[in-house]
Amino acid sequence: MPLSHRRLASIVGYLILFGYTVWLYGVGVFEAAQHHLIVMVIIGLCALGLLYESVREWKAAYGGESDEQRYNIPPDLLSFTSVFAGTIITFWISIDLGQGAVVASGLVGIFGAAFIKPYAAPLFSGSFVGMASADVFGYGSIALAGVIAGVIFVLGKHVFNGFGGKLGTIAMAGCVFSAAILGNSFLSNPVIGWDQGGLLVVYCIAGAVITFILSVWFGQGPVMASGMVGLAGGLLLPALHGGETGGLLAIGVFCASFAGMSGTNRFEKARWMVPAGVLCALIIMHTNPYLGGAGGKLGTTAFGAVIGVRGLIALAARFRPGTAEQPGMAVQDAERASEQRVGRDAT
Repeated sequence: MPLSHRRLASIVGYLILFGYTVWLYGVGVFEAAQHHLIVMVIIGLCALGLLYESVREWKAAYGGESDEQRYNIPPDLLSFTSVFAGTIITFWISIDLGQGAVVASGLVGIFGAAFIKPYAAPLFSGSFVGMASADVFGYGSIALAGVIAGVIFVLGKHVFNGFGGKLGTIAMAGCVFSAAILGNSFLSNPVIGWDQGGLLVVYCIAGAVITFILSVWFGQGPVMASGMVGLAGGLLLPALHGGETGGLLAIGVFCASFAGMSGTNRFEKARWMVPAGVLCALIIMHTNPYLGGAGGKLGTTAFGAVIGVRGLIALAARFRPGTAEQPGMAVQDAERASEQRVGRDAT
């Protein structure tokens, strides 16, 4: 099949998103193997589901093009600009105004969903770039990360639609590329222990489930739902649990809220957010030594979790005779993904 420039762009976007997510889950398995065998098995199973579902998703990158899958310069330019604007505004609120990354991103997401809904998703994606640490990025390097993320957003707009966390994966790719170009070094922190991990699991489950319910059941949409959950977590949890533990739990809730942004073209039931939330907590704990200070790492964590869960569901259905996949679990080609509005907004 000859490659058009549109299909090639989708393939490039697919490879970037897939590559960063697989890498993060790979180091998660590596770290878990040195600390908790059972956790290593759980993350490893998720990685298996991630690989399986990603192979199926390849059809969205390499398949045919519908009219809705075209690249259009004016809207794409506005999407790019929204990513860049979200980056700078969030970094300013987080660092210069001292509100912290979770609160800053939550505010930007809510603003976008309330006032510029057609471009809320790229604005929210940029906000994840802007969550980066000032110990790693200054305004010049974060601006470059925003530019790169804006390009990746446009390249990958037709793949992995409906999987929560895609926006953050775009952001992490922008941050890593920017740091590599400018020679910035990321931070490294120890693996998080189970003295905090138990609460983290509970709050991650809650964050994923509540976001999905707000988004789908109450019709708030994925960006507004995640922004609300993130803002609430960023404001309340440090006060309830103290600065260090509360800050970690706020990060966990916000991370899991990205899983809850998944569209109904991928998950129809809120119950699937429970294992996704557990996986978010486990990956946060065991990838803490890697890419500290990079914006979008939380989104990549959630992205891998929901793809992995969906892949495991599909594998189970395939190898259980007489059992069909759940509604909403069938292989999604590019045309169906574009038809699912909720799923597209959740990217």
